[in-house]
Amino acid sequence: MLRLVLSVVMLIFPQLSRFIVFDDQDDYDFEDPYRSPEMTERERAEGFILKAVLFESALAFVAVGIGALIGVSPWISASWDSGNALAVFKAIGLGTLATVPLVAVFLAMQYGSFRSLDDLQSYMEQHIIPLFREATIFELGLVSLAAGLGEEALFRGVIQTFLQQLMGSDGSPVVPIVLTSLLFGVVHFVTKEYFALAAIMGAYLGFWFWWTGDIIVPIVIHALYDWFALVYMRQTGADQVEEKPEES
Repeated sequence: MLRLVLSVVMLIFPQLSRFIVFDDQDDYDFEDPYRSPEMTERERAEGFILKAVLFESALAFVAVGIGALIGVSPWISASWDSGNALAVFKAIGLGTLATVPLVAVFLAMQYGSFRSLDDLQSYMEQHIIPLFREATIFELGLVSLAAGLGEEALFRGVIQTFLQQLMGSDGSPVVPIVLTSLLFGVVHFVTKEYFALAAIMGAYLGFWFWWTGDIIVPIVIHALYDWFALVYMRQTGADQVEEKPEES
């Protein structure tokens, strides 16, 4: 259960990986960059949300810059280019529907029994969820939107498109999707399991981008999934705090 939860947080907040170190025995050390004796839970959440939004938004500018150097626009959108507002809404609707399988898998993992993840469950409850437990649903939505825009512009809009161009107009989409997905997993690497999860999610997003030719679709999928996962984790974390007596 927690491996997926940790994966979601790291997928949205990859900068956290520098504060978390796993060794071969899955022991870990954590340095909380947002904690100080004078900070309230709300102030801590505000600082975390601000840094996350800025970081993820910056990826969109990175995508534009890299795209300009290699001659690729990250904002490839068949529906937007059509000039038809209805086509844009259809792309948003398709992205929304395509989010459902990811949410279903997420929930299945929450209610499944995975004993190997018990240590990470405890770690998440103690160190990760408290970072955004006092964030509002709207704030988590901003983070998710920034992640969807920034990461999809870079990985699908620029990298996958560039690799597809190298393959030629008649080239198979499999190689660009696989390579981009592997890179997506590598840059989010925390554990082997997390790498696999991130790569699989990247392949799912890459497929929809290729099939629709529309960056709007993976942006919507990414943003909605992240939003759901964060809100779910925030709520379950808050419930656990209410249920457990505070330790002295």
